Amino acid sequence: MSKFQEVFGWIDDSRDEIIRLQTELTSRPAIGPGNGGSGEHEKAAFLKEEVTALGADVIEEVRAPDPRAKDGYRPNLICRWKGNEGERKVWILSHMDIVPPGDLSLWKSDPFKLRVEGDRLIGRGVQDDQHGIVSSLLALKAIRETGLRPGRSVGLVFLADEESGSRYGLQYLLEQRREYFDPRDLIVVPDAGNEEGTLIEVAEKSVLWLKVTVNGRQCHASTPEKGINSLVGAARLILALHKGLKERYDFSDDLFKPPYSTFEPTKMEANVPNVNTLPGKDIFYLDCRVLPHYGPEEILTAAREIAAQVAESTGLSVQIDAVQKEKAADPTPEDAPVVRELVQSIRVVSGKRARPMGIGGATVASLFRNLGFPAAVWMTAPDTAHQPNEFCLISDIMFDAKVFACLYLDEFGPAGP
Repeated sequence: MSKFQEVFGWIDDSRDEIIRLQTELTSRPAIGPGNGGSGEHEKAAFLKEEVTALGADVIEEVRAPDPRAKDGYRPNLICRWKGNEGERKVWILSHMDIVPPGDLSLWKSDPFKLRVEGDRLIGRGVQDDQHGIVSSLLALKAIRETGLRPGRSVGLVFLADEESGSRYGLQYLLEQRREYFDPRDLIVVPDAGNEEGTLIEVAEKSVLWLKVTVNGRQCHASTPEKGINSLVGAARLILALHKGLKERYDFSDDLFKPPYSTFEPTKMEANVPNVNTLPGKDIFYLDCRVLPHYGPEEILTAAREIAAQVAESTGLSVQIDAVQKEKAADPTPEDAPVVRELVQSIRVVSGKRARPMGIGGATVASLFRNLGFPAAVWMTAPDTAHQPNEFCLISDIMFDAKVFACLYLDEFGPAGP
């Protein structure tokens, strides 16, 4: 029996282990302070126990100072298993933090108690990003349990703060521990993909989050002539921005999915607490995912121009601020070693041909790309992140673990298509 058959066979029998890990992780909700939580401490402590049991050669907790979080810091874990010296290292980077469950009435069960329905695992965080955590751990466990060792050095990184911009996560880690990483390494971020496992993300759009403040004049709702209704103005402005930006910036690039820039109104802050007061101030947000063809500053300028037109016609005053602005990094080359080895490993496991693409979401891979480190984003999953009744499939975790095991074992020699 070949090494791969042994390892793949162990993974095929790992259903109970996958459920155990997902149960433990789901019961430890790691919500950042910006989203109403205290941080990732409990999940990090559990993962530290797991990698210790797996015989990690290096376990380092890098604490990013954050006065809002429990004990004043956010934990990031770097775990390494030594392989052949001089070979490329494999890095799998998953994030521990999750988003809040949202409207609990939309959930069919407690979002922090794992529900198992056949092949489906349901709970907040099971896909985003516990799927990546579990599949990367499972591959190492399969290699260890079959008496093998990785053919190259393997590093697993469990990150904080991905859901709120990574200031206390990978951004801090790269400032403090950049020496761990090398541009020649195979860097994989299991945080986006498709249901077939054939999408390897090599490019991302620019991210621009706009905060739009609309000021009018508050008054009694029965005498609207005495005020200026900021909610009506906000509604007009939402429609004007959504339509105007889409029409002005309509360039299409088939590398990306979707192939165009998006400009979506999202969060709206509360205004007056009672029904019979005409509001004088409304605040809403716009999430813009912009193709690299355009610059974020260009979009911001256009948004302010549209806002000025609405303000002039309504008597309102409008202020637009960028609360997050990240210019798209240069794409990872489609022939980069990490892309070629992923393509090859996916073909070995499933016979399918994977292909490089771009996405609209943002991942921590962009932080590596900005430094000139080729990084790829890949996982096999239905897109249920941030949704009520978020779920992933046990079979997908097994598939991804097999692909990671191929990368860890390094049995193919030079990467090739």
